[in-house]
Amino acid sequence: MAEESSTRITMKELYTQVQKIQSMLEKLTTQLPTISDQLVELEKDVKGRLEDHEHRLRKLEMRVWQAVGVLSFIFAVVPLLLGLLP
Repeated sequence: MAEESSTRITMKELYTQVQKIQSMLEKLTTQLPTISDQLVELEKDVKGRLEDHEHRLRKLEMRVWQAVGVLSFIFAVVPLLLGLLP
């Protein structure tokens, strides 16, 4: 037969561990609102930056298409003007 080893946990040890767990939970409970507030602030900052980047990209795209239009006009008109000159 195999010999089984046993461990005894006394009520005092159990009580000590429960007290440690309670202490850790209290610390976490006090830290949670602070962490939550920080996350809210971070989310606002990220949203603001995202909107700013989207706005900048839209402006840049608009300028690129304006430049394409101007260059297309120039490339279409210049050969006609050069052909008209003697």
